Amino acid sequence: MSIELVEVKELFKGLRFSVERRTYRFLDKMFSRDVVVFPESVVILPLLTDDKLLLIKQFRPALNDYIYEVPAGVVENGEDVREAAKRELLEELGYIANELIEIGQFYPTPGYSCERMHFFIAKKLEYVGSKPEPYEIIQPITISLDDAIEMIVKGVINDLKTVAIILYYTRFIKK
Repeated sequence: MSIELVEVKELFKGLRFSVERRTYRFLDKMFSRDVVVFPESVVILPLLTDDKLLLIKQFRPALNDYIYEVPAGVVENGEDVREAAKRELLEELGYIANELIEIGQFYPTPGYSCERMHFFIAKKLEYVGSKPEPYEIIQPITISLDDAIEMIVKGVINDLKTVAIILYYTRFIKK
C-alpha cells in the first residue's frame, strides 16, 4: 500500500530543529502530521575497562535540572557519523577513542521526530583534555557498570539513550 507525501509546510525553525506539517495521501484519504525535523545524532558509551565507564552529569534546560547521560550530540551538516562521535567524546569528556565500534542506529521518538541516533562503544581511551561547548554544563563521572545498572533500576539514570546503550552493551556486547 502506497502512501504519498503531497505537501510539506515549515511551521517553525529553531536553532537545532524545525517543525514541519506533512500532508499525506493514503488510498482515498488525506491526513496531516506535525514532524520535528532533527539532525542525525551520535551516542557514545565510553569504556575505561569492560566494567568501568564514563558518564556526564549535564544540565538540561528542557528539564531545568541535571541528568546523567552518556556523551552525545548532533552530527553537523556534511560530517561523518564516526567523526561526530569522536568530536563529541573529545568535547564533552576530553578523550580520544583508539577503538570506536558502531553498534546500531535507532529512532528515539519516531511518533513525532525523524531523528536517527548512531550508537557507538568507545574503547582504548586516551585523555587529552575536554573542550565543551560554551552552553554545555558538564561534570564527568567515572562509574562501575554494576553501579550504572543499579542507577538505572532506581531511576537515577533516566535518560533513555543512556539506559538503552548501557543495557545493550551489557546484554549483547560485554563478554
